[in-house]
Amino acid sequence: MQSTVNGNSIQHIIELDKKAREKVQEAEKKAEGIINSAQERKKQLFNEYRDNSKKHLDIVEHTYREEADKRIAELEEEKNRKLAEFDRAFDEKRNILADRIFEAVTGTQRRI
Repeated sequence: MQSTVNGNSIQHIIELDKKAREKVQEAEKKAEGIINSAQERKKQLFNEYRDNSKKHLDIVEHTYREEADKRIAELEEEKNRKLAEFDRAFDEKRNILADRIFEAVTGTQRRI
């Protein structure tokens, strides 16, 4: 009778060991699935972050480019205005100087 109890106990232990191994295998498969899923989600989040960052940078670049172009146009306009004022002043002073030199040399006023 002792051998049956021992035989049943050993069979029971073998069966428990088999179930435990199966559960460990299942747990390892689940862990592998979770790891793979996490890695996939990580890639997805990285790609979303990269895409969103690129869109944001494009918007910022466009905004700054528009502001810079506007400021450049304003500066260009101001430069042209000042150049025109300078040219007028230069022409006026040149004519005055030319009149004085002409009058000093010829003794008469220059006709324009």
